[in-house]
Amino acid sequence: MHIEMDFDGTIVSGTLNDTETAKAFFEALPISIHVGSSGMDFCGQIEQSFPYDAAQVGYGWSNGDINYNPGGGWFAVFFDGEDASGSYGDQLNMGRLDDGAIETLRGLKGSYDITIRKA
Repeated sequence: MHIEMDFDGTIVSGTLNDTETAKAFFEALPISIHVGSSGMDFCGQIEQSFPYDAAQVGYGWSNGDINYNPGGGWFAVFFDGEDASGSYGDQLNMGRLDDGAIETLRGLKGSYDITIRKA
C-alpha cells in the first residue's frame, strides 16, 4: 500500500504495512491534515479514528516511521529522534518512508496542510 504525502508541492512517499490500522487508514485516503514540525517529525491530529490492536501500541519509533497515536488521534511521520524516542508512548507503526524521504523532510520547516493520498 503505497502513499504520497504532499507538503505544499513537495511530495514524499511511503509504504504502509499490513496492520489493521494501516489498512483502514489506506481505505480512508485521501486525508488532509494540518501538521507541524517538532524538529523530529511532522505530526497533526486526524479527524477520523482507526481500529487498532492494543498489543501493537508501544514506545518509540525508528527514523522513517509513519505512526498513528490512537490515544490522541495523531498522525506522525518521523525523520529524527530515534535515539531518544523510547520515552514516547502510544505509538503504533503503520509503515515506513521510502528511500530519500527522510532527507526531504529534514529540509522542510514550519507547518503545512498536507494531503495524504494513495500512490
